[in-house]
Amino acid sequence: MTMEDDKPAMTRRNRTVLLIVGCFAVLIGMRIMNILSRSPEYDEIWTVHHYVNASAARILSDVATPNNHVLNSLGIRFFTSWISHTVFAMRLPALLGFAGLSVLLLRCTLILLRNKAARGAVLAAVLLDGAILHYAETARGYSLQVFFVFGLFFSLLCFAAGEPKNRLFNAVMWLICALGSCLAVSSGVVYVTVLTGLWGLLNVPFRSGFRRICHDYAWLIAAGLCWIVFVAVWYGGNYTQFAQGRSNFGETFVSVTQFLRFSWNILYSTGLIFPLPLVIAGGIRLRREPAGKCCLLAGGTVLLVLISAIFTKGGPPRVYLPLVPVVMLAAGTVLDELLSRSEKWRKARLFVLLAVLALCAWFSEPRRIQFSDPDMGTAFLDLKKSDPRVLVVYRPTDLYVVVTLFGKEAAADHVRRLESPAMLLLVHDNAIGTMRFSDSATGAVAPGCPAVRHGEVCSNLPYWLYRLRPVRPGENLSGKAVLCVTQGSAPLLRSPDLNSLLKKDFASVNGFLMNLSNELPERCCFASEGAVLNADELLQWERKHPGQLFFRVVCN
Repeated sequence: MTMEDDKPAMTRRNRTVLLIVGCFAVLIGMRIMNILSRSPEYDEIWTVHHYVNASAARILSDVATPNNHVLNSLGIRFFTSWISHTVFAMRLPALLGFAGLSVLLLRCTLILLRNKAARGAVLAAVLLDGAILHYAETARGYSLQVFFVFGLFFSLLCFAAGEPKNRLFNAVMWLICALGSCLAVSSGVVYVTVLTGLWGLLNVPFRSGFRRICHDYAWLIAAGLCWIVFVAVWYGGNYTQFAQGRSNFGETFVSVTQFLRFSWNILYSTGLIFPLPLVIAGGIRLRREPAGKCCLLAGGTVLLVLISAIFTKGGPPRVYLPLVPVVMLAAGTVLDELLSRSEKWRKARLFVLLAVLALCAWFSEPRRIQFSDPDMGTAFLDLKKSDPRVLVVYRPTDLYVVVTLFGKEAAADHVRRLESPAMLLLVHDNAIGTMRFSDSATGAVAPGCPAVRHGEVCSNLPYWLYRLRPVRPGENLSGKAVLCVTQGSAPLLRSPDLNSLLKKDFASVNGFLMNLSNELPERCCFASEGAVLNADELLQWERKHPGQLFFRVVCN
């Protein structure tokens, strides 16, 4: 081939490289824009408040709550120490996880897939997945875990197909990814165990004898032993903390039907239900080929990880996001075989690629919003403009975000709305979020009647609107929600008899606003389920404290 013949090939390659770099830059740029414009979520703020200034030893050992994803917490601690923009610094570890996944996925498709359409389909299916994009711009550990679990999967595929001289590199890569997946989110131990165990069953030639296996897989065995030591030390040393976390969070299964319903919800929410049939068919049809083994490994991993939820308590769909790139790559190997072997499929490769791109682009943003918490910063600024006679009640976790972002401004808005409330607006949940007066435990009081109006404040923040009216003499309050509003709260709430009533039957509304200072706000609101109250006694309290206390019933 002459230099002139080689120029078109080089030009096409350069164009492909530029296209890939351009798409990658757009993806990262959009993530940065969202990072800088989207308000922090409750879990992010909790992590920053509790772990940014904590020691590394505490971060590695305080694992009872799901908001301490160790690698993410350490990354936030590191970046916030030298980046002044706190929101960008706390979300940077997740963004780096997404960037690493993008590079690793591109490398993987270039090595394992022959057809450009199959490569493009896999890249689009993973990198445009709304859930993965959301956690790429959220200060949690899931983006890092997706990266490390896929890196472990890739290292195993390379170990099976690669030359002996590369086995040390692949074993080291496996060890780094195994450690990273566990430290990113503690469920990583399940992924490492299942993926590596299944890969061994599918690829290790056990009939060749013990010595041959030890010789060929020595580096991987050594890496596995190092990982086992880590698991024994870290998981074993923090066993009590992990056990406490499992007891407080997750879903316990009491029937087969419940487990099947849970599994369907996970597969549907993560989008795995769509590529899995192709993966299963490919595993059966191509079981003796590398593509078939990849499908069997991916499909078996999904099955075993779901079954493991019975023993580890099933978590939300985000816990199972590491399965997405694994399954998508396996589906890509089947698509690659179809495009390479079938002339009909080969002719339709451009249509297949465009169809996958269109579907991924269409569902990307709705799925990102589905996995996102509402932007409470934007929501508060919108709600602040509403009629001051509308009492806005937030879910406690949402209010925690509002208080963090707006502080005294949020407290002033709440106090203003307690002067003469005529309407009640419940945000996010159709329940009155409360905090118990005695021990600050959160709870909820049902409104007790249909809403006057229902809608959305912003893209994914629902609200319910109710009327408020005075308590009527002799009224039966059973099944109704009752609000108690106090004016000049500090001296009034120190009254022993009133204090006893509130502690016994009521809980504070928007309670986080009461913790902004040592002094109680000028006005406070409390809620109770009417079944335990007597209307005439409440009216006596109003007459006893005229202008300082009144009760309202939630109605439609």
